Amino acid sequence: MNRSPSARRHGNEGFTLVEVLIAMLILTMGILGLAQTTAFVMRQVTVSDLSDNRAAALQGAVERVRAITFDSLGDGADTVGSFIVQWTVEATSSTRSRQVTFVTTGPGLETVGGFPQLTDNVAETLVYRVNRRY
Repeated sequence: MNRSPSARRHGNEGFTLVEVLIAMLILTMGILGLAQTTAFVMRQVTVSDLSDNRAAALQGAVERVRAITFDSLGDGADTVGSFIVQWTVEATSSTRSRQVTFVTTGPGLETVGGFPQLTDNVAETLVYRVNRRY
């Protein structure tokens, strides 16, 4: 009796145990890779949200200082959400401008032991020059 090449002999149907184990290993590696990527993306979204909130707090303080007349400029502070924005006004060598230093303190990324970590008390500084308007 002639058998066609595509016919299988009895006992050779299905996958071997080695094939199943290798397939499971490859699937497991893929799933672990997806899990790690998901954790990374979640951290990046958190950092982005904190950065946006910090920028909004700083922008509000800068706009507040810009709304004050030049001769009335003085030190101050404001709290926006979980961020504290403090500013100090310093005279410059010119009578036509002043330097305002903003320090924003709140949650953010900080390098600890050589690795970036999310912490609750990160300070960032912005120096801004205000010119007298005529």
